[in-house]
Amino acid sequence: MKCYDFELSFKLPGANADGEQYLDALYEAGCDDAMIGVGRRGYIGADFSRESTSLESAVASAIRDVESAIPSVRLIGAGPDLVGVSDIAAILECSRQNIRQHLSDANAPVPTYQGNRDMWHFAEVLIWLREAKGVQAAPELIEIAAHAMQFNAAQETEKAKNVATQLETV
Repeated sequence: MKCYDFELSFKLPGANADGEQYLDALYEAGCDDAMIGVGRRGYIGADFSRESTSLESAVASAIRDVESAIPSVRLIGAGPDLVGVSDIAAILECSRQNIRQHLSDANAPVPTYQGNRDMWHFAEVLIWLREAKGVQAAPELIEIAAHAMQFNAAQETEKAKNVATQLETV
């Protein structure tokens, strides 16, 4: 079995639900392999380190565990996906300057979001760093980042379809 490290974000039932009220239930439901973040009312984040035979089964079991602990919770995102320079450096255990230098290359991936803090899809950066710069990243990390990117893209596509449907009624 492999250990997969991934993040899941959830919208709690109720606009101002306090995530702390669910901590014991999450632990009892099998989320003892996750660090739960409750910093924003109405939401929780869970950083899992789950052993499983595959990434898909690890993620699916984590989602089931959270849903069994918190009825009506809604999965809203997976990670690592959108990352900044500091995130990339921390995960790859190198300096921000090193990552910034790599990403200033003319052939580097274009940020998905450009602003005060540029953001990239982590899978895209990892693959480019591996192929163009020879940076070693664990295959599991690339797999997890790609899976998170695909999940989040599917979520955004669904939102866009809903908006398009709403526009048809205007």
